Amino acid sequence: MKSKYLLIATAATLLAACSNDENEVNNGPVEARITAGIDGPKTRAVDDSWSGGNTIGVMVTNAPTSTMATLYKNVEYTVGSAGTTGTFTAASEGIFFQDASETVTFAAYSPYQSSADVATLPGTDGTVTGGDTKDQSTVAKQEAFDYLFATGATASRGSATVEFKKADVDHDYQFKHKMSRLILVLNTSATDGFTADQVFSATYTLGGLKHEGTFKVTDGTAAVSPSASAVSDWTITNNAKKDDTTGKTRTYTMILYPQSLSSPLTFSATIDGQTYVNKSDIQPALAAGTSYTYTITMKKTGLSVSGCTIEGWTNNTGGSGNAEME
Repeated sequence: MKSKYLLIATAATLLAACSNDENEVNNGPVEARITAGIDGPKTRAVDDSWSGGNTIGVMVTNAPTSTMATLYKNVEYTVGSAGTTGTFTAASEGIFFQDASETVTFAAYSPYQSSADVATLPGTDGTVTGGDTKDQSTVAKQEAFDYLFATGATASRGSATVEFKKADVDHDYQFKHKMSRLILVLNTSATDGFTADQVFSATYTLGGLKHEGTFKVTDGTAAVSPSASAVSDWTITNNAKKDDTTGKTRTYTMILYPQSLSSPLTFSATIDGQTYVNKSDIQPALAAGTSYTYTITMKKTGLSVSGCTIEGWTNNTGGSGNAEME
């Protein structure tokens, strides 16, 4: 009988120990897992994918019953699994849930901006001095100021994956572009144009844009600096570009701060010592998250500008014109 009681007592002790172990696991630290997509086709300067080296800053914007919003204001994550939907890992310390029943809301931005610690916003209350957009010689330099922002994703201790993605039309938490994009497609005329080699070897300038700005990581606002002045002769010849020898076109893609233009931009092309100028037809609205494409046909009688297509990065059309020789 004593042996029987001893077995029952031992079994009860083991069951209690197992129960305590399970409670420790369930009540232990649970780290947030971050995944993110980017809105729209070809939304980066080059494509719609996250790539190795991309970084984001993640913050808690609402935590009803804990101090997570105070503790996590700027946590760096780096892309671990690249693609149209990236999986991110914490660069050092991650985000951990506190209350078991709490639903936490998150926001994030890219690229990451450094701060004193994860509980401190970068810059001045989250507003940082942005990159100078005059240097766009490589895609990597463009991505340094291709600012993205996402907000509204939620997660909890029991469902710890923070998904910055579009669930449906009313729940779109994807990263969205906050800069403006201007694309110039330069081509030749079959009848009175230049050769492709002449187009590829020409020099080009674009005047009338402001290149200094700021980015606010808490709401994704990109803006021109109040002290910025328009540059009249920005040389874009060596900007990142794509040459199509078959179609005989050169395409420049430029990332710019959203800004209102009081007058059209001045585009000039110098080919074989002769300069051709258009001062009347390139006047995009340069709204945040919007891409504008102008096709410029190089003719020996001047430059023909046509087809302002606005797309998302959002899409629209309008405008055509010619250039004068100087």
